[in-house]
Amino acid sequence: MARQTVLFLSLFLAGCLEVIPGLNRQSDDLFTPVRGYERLFSPAPHNFRYALAQAGAPVRSGDRSERFELRTGDCGGSDCGNPRYRAEIRMTDDSSLAKVGEDTWYGWSFYNSSIPGFARDDSLRLVFGQWTMGGDANPVIRLIQLGKDEGNWTTCRPAICAGPERAQGDVVIQLEDMRRTFDWGEGENDGYVCRLFDMAENRRRWVDLVMQTNFSNQPDGYLRVWVNGELKCDYKGPIVSPKSLLEGTQPGHRRGVFSSYTTRWNDAHGARPKPTLVVYYDEFRVGKSREDVDTRWREAAGAPAVD
Repeated sequence: MARQTVLFLSLFLAGCLEVIPGLNRQSDDLFTPVRGYERLFSPAPHNFRYALAQAGAPVRSGDRSERFELRTGDCGGSDCGNPRYRAEIRMTDDSSLAKVGEDTWYGWSFYNSSIPGFARDDSLRLVFGQWTMGGDANPVIRLIQLGKDEGNWTTCRPAICAGPERAQGDVVIQLEDMRRTFDWGEGENDGYVCRLFDMAENRRRWVDLVMQTNFSNQPDGYLRVWVNGELKCDYKGPIVSPKSLLEGTQPGHRRGVFSSYTTRWNDAHGARPKPTLVVYYDEFRVGKSREDVDTRWREAAGAPAVD
């Protein structure tokens, strides 16, 4: 069945391939990440492929975007047998440009095609990007979708809930490494430091994100995130634990859609199938300045697309 799916998509899109520089007519090129990336526990053809503007797919800029699809029953690697599953790609070890203690900028665009909002009791704990030191280290930074009314936003310590946005949005920044290592609880809002945007309100529209950080394990650490040009996160403090530094000093990045904990859904709905989840990413960049990575700034300057 998987081979039939690949063949069908290859034939359907064959007429579009010539518009993408460097992409030939072999079907594997549609389903294989570019150099510097690899699939992570996401073996199904539908988990990842390139989506083409000429075929009517959502594309932020240029000719193509990355399409991720996660279905009930998808499974790969150590996810199998655990309450999690994913459609995700990750940087290979030799492709990360970031280093602990150095100023690094990321910019990308995100498109929600089918992700709903969730209640607290059936949240799939969906992750839409994470940074890790590799090995057995905890995720350092995660963009995670919370259930409705989750989070101790009103009474958590101001140094942790860094705002400036606390009022709304179920997609938040979590410092997972700090939470696990230093047992951050209610007073530290379980590591949820900033709200970014609301998933359902931004369905079928592009959201442009920019992130600046130095991945420090010292009090001089910082993490800032802009959403559609507006500053939504301004955290100051440690980001990486000393334990994670033993695994490496170059943070790698993963993106896609990762259901990190399915137990709530299973408890609430039993065998009811989970929704099919489809998202797109485009214009992902890493650089040393905002000018290098900000999709909106680069678009205004007439800079070329990532394609």
